[in-house]
Amino acid sequence: MRTAIALACLVLASTVGAKDLIVHQRSVAGLGPPTPREETVYLAGDKIITDSSTNRTIVDLKAQTITGADKMKRTYNLLTFDQLHAQMQALKKSIANLPPEARQQLGGLFDEGADVTTSATGKTQTIAGHAAKEYSVSGGPYSGSVWMTEEIATPTEFKEWKRIQDEGSGAAQRLGEALGKLDGFPLRTRIQVTNATGGQPMQLSNEVLEVREGSPPTDVLTVPPGFTKQAAPKPAGT
Repeated sequence: MRTAIALACLVLASTVGAKDLIVHQRSVAGLGPPTPREETVYLAGDKIITDSSTNRTIVDLKAQTITGADKMKRTYNLLTFDQLHAQMQALKKSIANLPPEARQQLGGLFDEGADVTTSATGKTQTIAGHAAKEYSVSGGPYSGSVWMTEEIATPTEFKEWKRIQDEGSGAAQRLGEALGKLDGFPLRTRIQVTNATGGQPMQLSNEVLEVREGSPPTDVLTVPPGFTKQAAPKPAGT
């Protein structure tokens, strides 16, 4: 899950700083041939909203909170950045205490020695109306590619959010760091996560279908009315 979040946030952390953007994208995360989901990402000042038919996530950089709403269950929870940091630290501790066999079953996701690298392939393509370059991704349990465009710059506003996202562990952290070093905006990402036990690999992918300037509708800036608040998840081991 940590890897999927980090991958998804690569799109959220790259945009034109002074302008609101609306990004329509298709994402896939899971084993086998998971069902693609379409979602809209609104990049509006200090807020990042990801909205789909089933979920809504609101990252408020000024308030330093993350609000997650489940439209099917009509519930939501609110997590502060400090709580997120505590969860990450608890996860690191719990992984460090696992026996070697259990760590191996994680497919190297949390192997501190696993380096993840990117390399330009020389291939170019127009994606969502923007010229993009392909970079291969490899290292640890990961293999795949990401297509970047330099026609959309990375703003300074999202550096703090990216720093928090890179506080993971092992190869999952290395993946975020490697992709974060690439210039521009990721328009297409295809990552395969190998299972060390020989099982079916996990597929992580994201493709931007459209990027345009525009402000989000007022109703997506908050949790839908009538939703019930739930307690934020506690750090592992508490």
